[in-house]
Amino acid sequence: MKNLWKSIKWIFVNVKPFIKYLVIIIVLGVVTSLIDILRALLSKQLIDSATSRNLQMMFELMGIFAMTIILELLMRAVVSIITARFNIQLTNSLQQSFYKKIMGIKWLEFTKYHSGDVLTRMTSDVDAITNIITNTIPTLISLVVLLIGSFIAFLFLEPVLGVILIIVSPITIIVSKYLSSRLKKMYLKFQEIESRYRSFLNESIQNMIIVKTFCLEETNIKAVKNLQKERLDLTIARAKIAAFANSIMISGFWINYFLVFGWGTFKLYNKATTFGSLTAMISLIGNIQGPISGMAMLLPQVIAAIGSAERLQQFENLDAEDTDIKCDKVQEAGIIYENVWFSYKKNKPILKNISVNIKQGETVALVGPSGEGKTTFINLLLALVDAEKGNIYIKHGNKNIPVSVATRKLISYVPQGNTLFSGTIRENLLFGNLSATEEELEMATKSVCAFDFIKSNPAGFNAVLGERGMGLSEGQAQRLAIARALLHKTPILLLDECTSALDANTEIQVLETIKNLKPAPTCIIITHRTTALDICHRVFIIDKGELKEK
Repeated sequence: MKNLWKSIKWIFVNVKPFIKYLVIIIVLGVVTSLIDILRALLSKQLIDSATSRNLQMMFELMGIFAMTIILELLMRAVVSIITARFNIQLTNSLQQSFYKKIMGIKWLEFTKYHSGDVLTRMTSDVDAITNIITNTIPTLISLVVLLIGSFIAFLFLEPVLGVILIIVSPITIIVSKYLSSRLKKMYLKFQEIESRYRSFLNESIQNMIIVKTFCLEETNIKAVKNLQKERLDLTIARAKIAAFANSIMISGFWINYFLVFGWGTFKLYNKATTFGSLTAMISLIGNIQGPISGMAMLLPQVIAAIGSAERLQQFENLDAEDTDIKCDKVQEAGIIYENVWFSYKKNKPILKNISVNIKQGETVALVGPSGEGKTTFINLLLALVDAEKGNIYIKHGNKNIPVSVATRKLISYVPQGNTLFSGTIRENLLFGNLSATEEELEMATKSVCAFDFIKSNPAGFNAVLGERGMGLSEGQAQRLAIARALLHKTPILLLDECTSALDANTEIQVLETIKNLKPAPTCIIITHRTTALDICHRVFIIDKGELKEK
């Protein structure tokens, strides 16, 4: 119950900015329910006036009956329009909030989740919550009003039968409550499977070249079938529970209908009631049983929303980066590591007592066997991970600035692999500097030997790239990534195996250009190629967690 209340509270906190839409939809829904009850009572008067041959009253009631239909149609149209607006605004708000959260959480926390899982939470889980707020809750309140109002009206018509119905009808609610915990567990499990399914599809599509070159097409197809079978089995299990619940509800409906119909016809036979009263009772029993059935049918949606809220709240509890720290922009900077220790697993340090002083404007190389901590060294400087012991500073003059989220703006980073986005070459470059001029774009691309191949395309900087820079060679993609970093114009530049696809001459030319920039950035180059070492001021080796100068 504590978790349930927490999830409900979390949902409504996020809905608060849009509460006016919810109130309007609920009010119109309640009025529509009251009109349904009024129409049932009108049907009694209309039929009774017809059987008593009261023509004037019959036409008056028919006019009122028609007006209720027109009014209901108008209100339903208004509700439909408001709901559509409410739905998309709430979806956007929840997705923005979630996206902002994942942008702000610590890197190691983020890497615990697969991108497919994150996308599932941001799409289907948000949709489940949006649906319950914009549709389920207003519908539920309308059904409750319809249920209570119809019971009251029924009690006025047939008090004894009304009491019997009050006793019999809640059976479906009791059954629904019993099934709710099982449905929630199955929903959460289904979402987990859905995340795995999307993750697998996402990765296999992104890495299609690996799938094809390793002849894994059939293997992947079988894997998809197995995941689909898991989804199917769980869907069938959920359907069985739903079918059981529906059978109970339908049985309850027919029992109540039989009671009303049998009771009414028996009294009609004994001339103890009128045709109009029997018609009204049949209409009201629909208004009673319909909401009970409807509420039970809405139960899976409620459970889905609560489960989805719990999944989104998991990210609320993750450690966030400290964005309150501020740092002034500087033109020149050095780097200091003081007795730094770091490990991903307890008692298994990746870096051991690292100390180094890299002066402003120096170009240094970081070499060593794979998996020994070179990228971790960079991640510490970027404050993507935190040192267990020791300190890391950005040195500006006589001032040592502790590394933090704020000091990232002093660093340009070119990571390993292809890091381009789909879109134009211009859009990719502007990630480094949104206000870069045409001249600056040309200078940056010329400095990395990219300008010629860009201009060879008739579209130039407006040439459209596919996903992950599709349409360029690996070497061209690397040069654009370096140009993007240069446009960032920071005093520190980090290059992590970002020239591996360049030929030796181009690599030297690019690195010499970087080294000769004015003012010269402090540059750390992670490389396995010896060609880059000759232009570096110093070379450091990381081996078995220890840093040594070569």
